[in-house]
Amino acid sequence: MSSIVEQRLVDVLVDRLGMRPDELSRTARFKEDLGLDSLDMVELVTVLEEEIGTSVPDEAAASLTSLGDVVAYVESLRGGAAGTPA
Repeated sequence: MSSIVEQRLVDVLVDRLGMRPDELSRTARFKEDLGLDSLDMVELVTVLEEEIGTSVPDEAAASLTSLGDVVAYVESLRGGAAGTPA
């Protein structure tokens, strides 16, 4: 079951970056599999920062290479998978 965080990130990738939902999975790598470039990644991190209400350090942003990485990062900031619907 996908978390609220994951669904929101999918929405952002679809709405702002023109991705198709069927090409998005937790293991799909942003650059290698989805073809995102550095500007797309900056936009993704900017939206992520808006969503979580805090800045993402450059070191952390560089380690976010897949949807699964981003979901795990956000959930760790929130203290676990509290955003997972029942």
